[in-house]
Amino acid sequence: MNSQERRTASIVGLLYFVRMLGLFSILPVFALAAAELFDSGPAAIGLTLGIYGLFQAVLQIPLGALSDRFGRKPILIGGLLVFIIGSLIAGLAQRIEWIVLGRALQGSGAIAGVLLAVVGDGLRLEYRARAMAMIGGGIGLAFGFSLVVGPLLYQFGGLAALFFLAAITGMLALVLVLFFLPELDAEYQQSRSSGGVVEVLRDGALQTLNLSIFMNHFLLMAGFVVIPALLEKLGLLIEDHALVYFGLLVGSFFLMLPLIFKFRGASRLVTQLLPAVLIIGASLLTMMVSASLLPFLFALLIFFVGFNYLEATLPTLVSQIATEAHRGAAMGAYSSAQFLGIFAGGSLGGLLLALSDLTTLVMANVAMVGLWIAVLLFRGRTELQKA
Repeated sequence: MNSQERRTASIVGLLYFVRMLGLFSILPVFALAAAELFDSGPAAIGLTLGIYGLFQAVLQIPLGALSDRFGRKPILIGGLLVFIIGSLIAGLAQRIEWIVLGRALQGSGAIAGVLLAVVGDGLRLEYRARAMAMIGGGIGLAFGFSLVVGPLLYQFGGLAALFFLAAITGMLALVLVLFFLPELDAEYQQSRSSGGVVEVLRDGALQTLNLSIFMNHFLLMAGFVVIPALLEKLGLLIEDHALVYFGLLVGSFFLMLPLIFKFRGASRLVTQLLPAVLIIGASLLTMMVSASLLPFLFALLIFFVGFNYLEATLPTLVSQIATEAHRGAAMGAYSSAQFLGIFAGGSLGGLLLALSDLTTLVMANVAMVGLWIAVLLFRGRTELQKA
């Protein structure tokens, strides 16, 4: 990488890190906090967690396409401002309905696809995989730190402190975009295409990748509707959640490395993705039969191995497959699928838990993994083509 490529990759990685840190911090405590503070049931908790993903999903493709036409920075700045406003509304909320509104506004700052497109714009093809791995690692670190910071901050400042943290991280991200993110040259900006959405949505390989990121986040959010309460029920006090989550994330990172060395770079999607999906399926089956804390923690560990591997691998593949002219739209579609998974997992997971029981929820998640495996086997055999 040259100096500008390193700067672009580093700044985008930092943007993801600070924004995801503020966003993920509510996951390990919100289900418990909402039940205690607002007497909320599983359906309301799931909706509040998931509505962020709905607005992200709806707006990723339009904002990605707009960034192809008008430039990345203006869209990034506008999205971050909306995210900050939503975080402040949620932090000041005294009722669950206002938190839902704040989360919806947070989701309306739908810039994830634009950020990934910045990497595709600013780095040569041979360095994009390395940059995407850096970004995936940053997201993984943010996720890990958030699982530690969330319970700690909640103990000292309550639920409001977590949303104010999101606002602060949004402000830090805004500073990075305004003053540190490199500009694309004018000639390239004029050459960008404003279309590509239809072409992107018709591409079979991109469809498979979009389904995979949807499933990955569906299962994450459906799990976190109940995981905090289950850990408490199995004897783990909430003040101990932070340390346990951190240990699980660190362990999953090291266990993920053999997967990366073995399967990254394979010529077919199914070869790169199926091992991680099988690991996630095994983790869900282990959760279903776990009657004590240690087996349940082991199941969480192997879930995070598969989840983090896919988080690092999927965006690299999208950037590799998408054409340069349509990369913003492709990353927008990918991010839409990701956040639609967040919405569906949180909302449907909470609703299913409210209408049925935990066993039904886990079995539904296992069925989703089975569908995912079937799609990979039938649609994931295409040889990868480089953009």
